[in-house]
Amino acid sequence: MAKLLKFVRYLLSMGIIIGILVVSLTLVFPNKYLQAVKQGGEWFLNNQDSQFIYYQYNPATKEYPAKHQELRELAALWSITELNKFLKDSDYQVLAQKGLKYFEPFFVYDQNNDFSYLNITPSQIKLGYNAFIILSLLNTDYPKEEFYLEKFANGLLFQQEDSGQFKTFFYQDQSGGEDYYPGEALLALMTLYEQGADQRYLNAVEKALPYYRNYWKENPNTAFVSWQSQAYFKFYQATKSELAKDFIFNMNDYLLEQHAPKDECKNFNFSQGIVNAVYIEGINKAYELAKQANNYKRANCYRQFIKEGVAYLLTLQFTPQNSFGITEFDPRAMGGFIGSPQDTLMQVDRNQHAVMALMGALELGIL
Repeated sequence: MAKLLKFVRYLLSMGIIIGILVVSLTLVFPNKYLQAVKQGGEWFLNNQDSQFIYYQYNPATKEYPAKHQELRELAALWSITELNKFLKDSDYQVLAQKGLKYFEPFFVYDQNNDFSYLNITPSQIKLGYNAFIILSLLNTDYPKEEFYLEKFANGLLFQQEDSGQFKTFFYQDQSGGEDYYPGEALLALMTLYEQGADQRYLNAVEKALPYYRNYWKENPNTAFVSWQSQAYFKFYQATKSELAKDFIFNMNDYLLEQHAPKDECKNFNFSQGIVNAVYIEGINKAYELAKQANNYKRANCYRQFIKEGVAYLLTLQFTPQNSFGITEFDPRAMGGFIGSPQDTLMQVDRNQHAVMALMGALELGIL
């Protein structure tokens, strides 16, 4: 190390261009969080099946359990399109196209109501399916993309009731998923609005705000926070709504309180495992909002949570240096995120949330 620093000082004394030096040092000392994103992305590429990707991989047994979780696989598809944007690597574009071709035969158009939905689980057609198809298509050049975007968005609008609430399943009165699916739908609508400024999408998100603010007051829980924070951050950018800003801060303050047993903005408790990646995705947006609002106390607290949280996430990633007692090299495990030290199963959603949390923090300049 001393010799390297001496060499660096020599280059500076010789008037070497700083930009070149920075690039050189980056090659010597790569950003470990950027490396984690790249390795997490490689896990998706290395765990493809003939149709799209395997849902789970067990590194202890080197087996793929015969399981599917369609909503999580769709969400993983979205994260793969985001990896393509972030890393500018065409391998992710190819995999995303493969995923869309796998799901496309399940696209159904309801001609009477002029909307589309994904009929991959006929007994439970989830609102979130439409959300992740929209988010994925927005990042992908795909045949009939404009038609699909409009009709899947119409499906989200069809599910909204006069109260602002979203029904979470198509063609059913069944409840469930209220902490997840509406937030996913709101995020998809706001992302669509950013792309094309269709006022219907903004109006739907605005209509939902009073309902879900009240829902949150009556049902405070950490699962609800991330998707709603991501959606209403985008809504705030479009409207500067004080209600949306307060909603985001209230939710994320609560979330941090659940991780801070000493009531301090440091030494957070991340014992719940990989689910902390989900929380970081939302807090990334709360941090950005706090900075915009010049709310430095909140921003610093959110930033500290993010920094501690992503450092914890790296302890859950399978690498040559962190192989959880598995001695044989296994390319299918490399880059994958486990659930916790007690749960070494790898899943597409675990990788999705981890790489999305890391990319968000990197884009904010926190890491």
